[in-house]
Amino acid sequence: MAAVKGSKQEKMIVVPRRFWHSSSGVLLLCCLAFLVGLLLVKLGQWQQSRVNVDARAEGSWLSASVSKNTAELKALQTRLVQAEQVTSVDKLALQDLRVNIERLRQQISQLEEDVIFYKEIADSGGGEQGLVVSQLDLLSTDAPDHYRYKIKFEQVGGASEIVQGYASIAVAGVKDDMELTLPLVALSNSLQGENIRLRFRAFQDVEGELTLPYGFEPARMEILAVTEEPDSKTLQKNFSWLVESEQQAIPR
Repeated sequence: MAAVKGSKQEKMIVVPRRFWHSSSGVLLLCCLAFLVGLLLVKLGQWQQSRVNVDARAEGSWLSASVSKNTAELKALQTRLVQAEQVTSVDKLALQDLRVNIERLRQQISQLEEDVIFYKEIADSGGGEQGLVVSQLDLLSTDAPDHYRYKIKFEQVGGASEIVQGYASIAVAGVKDDMELTLPLVALSNSLQGENIRLRFRAFQDVEGELTLPYGFEPARMEILAVTEEPDSKTLQKNFSWLVESEQQAIPR
């Protein structure tokens, strides 16, 4: 076999070239990583902005709901106050009506008693002589439970003698579901003693002011009169507790 002459041949090894291992690949990979990171940042910012927008929208809706509910609450509270005021007015009107009805009942009862009293005098043919308790006036004042009173004692029958004696006056009523009878001297500074001295020819007025205890509900005024001259006589007279204002009072 003939030998081939020439230059000496070096043995060569073929190695496959990897792009990512090259500087260009590394640079491209860095760029891609940067772009992906930038995209992720932008995506995060967009999501955060979307969350902020949704939160602001939700907050605005909640604020509007709070304002609406607050306005409705104030309106309901106003209506409640108005309803309570109307109810109070209705209650006061009903109370005033009941007071007026009771006052009229007492007035009728007192008038009936007076009719009977004067009818007895008339039926006696004018023979009734001596002391009578003919009138009681009770007037309200600006102070609570404080009243002015005036009681008229007079002599009937045309007698000319001087009547002498004394009278004892008390107020009967209820307090704490218990019946009480309070002497007038304990209620009025106008009196010096329990017995009121009487001395007159035609009539005598006993008047002053009294204050009732708190919670005491008066029902009537009880008057006991005793004469010593010109003859001995005992008279018991009860008046219903009928109070008039100074404007309602009619001079007698």
